[in-house]
Amino acid sequence: MKKIVILISLFFGVFLVSCGKSDNSTPKPKTYFRLDVPVPTYQIFDTLDLPFTFKYPNYGIIEKTEDKFNNKNWFNISYPNYGCKLYVSFINISPKTTLVNLVNDSYNFTKEHDKFSSGVIERAYSNKEAKVYGYVFEIKGSKVASPYQFYVTDSVRHFLRGALYFDSKPNNDSLAPIIQRVTEDLDYMISTFEWKE
Repeated sequence: MKKIVILISLFFGVFLVSCGKSDNSTPKPKTYFRLDVPVPTYQIFDTLDLPFTFKYPNYGIIEKTEDKFNNKNWFNISYPNYGCKLYVSFINISPKTTLVNLVNDSYNFTKEHDKFSSGVIERAYSNKEAKVYGYVFEIKGSKVASPYQFYVTDSVRHFLRGALYFDSKPNNDSLAPIIQRVTEDLDYMISTFEWKE
């Protein structure tokens, strides 16, 4: 009888201990590191002997580029803390390089991301007083290599195109805070853009 009481007590004890333990076998959702992005101060871009100015964030670094054609009108804005870079090309409109061709090229570059994109948000930009017109392309999707592209022009002489790329394999879900911060900076850059001539 004593053995039965001990067995029942033992069984009851194990039962009570196991009831208090939470064994949740549900997998936890995927998480990402928290990324803190500072609010920038802005500085004026007025270098490289180019016919325009704009404001860009203090954590951006202007890099001159020399391509195989020795084009001095191309430059980058590097964001080393965020692992991304804005590639900027400035082109003078001419009979050989028409505005229509440049705009078509911008759309074609944007379409290269269609297979990874879940959609593109196009926004027209117009500042008649400064004679700055253009389009912004926000390319949505977690595997998109370039989530933001744009072009601005005076419609007669000058054309500038920019494309934001990350140095790492695209995973825009985890990069969302950086994309949002840099996108706001690029929107501000476009809104402060002015031609010198």
